[in-house]
Amino acid sequence: MRERIYIVVLTMLVGAQAAVGYLVAPTLFDVISDRSYAGSIAGAIFERMGWLSLVGLLMLLGLRWKLDKTLIARAKWDSAIILAMLGLTALGHFLIRPWIAHVRATIQQSGGFETCDPAMRAQFGLLHGTSSLIFLLVFILGLSLIFRLRLKP
Repeated sequence: MRERIYIVVLTMLVGAQAAVGYLVAPTLFDVISDRSYAGSIAGAIFERMGWLSLVGLLMLLGLRWKLDKTLIARAKWDSAIILAMLGLTALGHFLIRPWIAHVRATIQQSGGFETCDPAMRAQFGLLHGTSSLIFLLVFILGLSLIFRLRLKP
């Protein structure tokens, strides 16, 4: 039963990441002409996705550790992957995302992206790129766990 719960949580988490990161966020920027407003909405969605991911990854880690007793070698590697996903997600959620919000607020206070200091725009771009890379790495690690599943009939 734990294995089935693990599979459901894992696939829902990776599916939610795919939907939010690679469908919802790009669609927001395509549909909403005000990029700042679209960014605010995307930021709120990624905030919620971050919390969902942290909770889901903690659940997966707990389930995986319970399963370690029966699937020693495979489960320990899976646990390491989940820990890496958890660490990267926490880094993005608790460090990078608030830093982006701070830089964005500073840019808005200085009159917006068009009139702000180019160094601030560059910092925003670097942070956004770092955040996107972390999100992609977590997604790829999650897919690797899905591909590692050994479903029992």
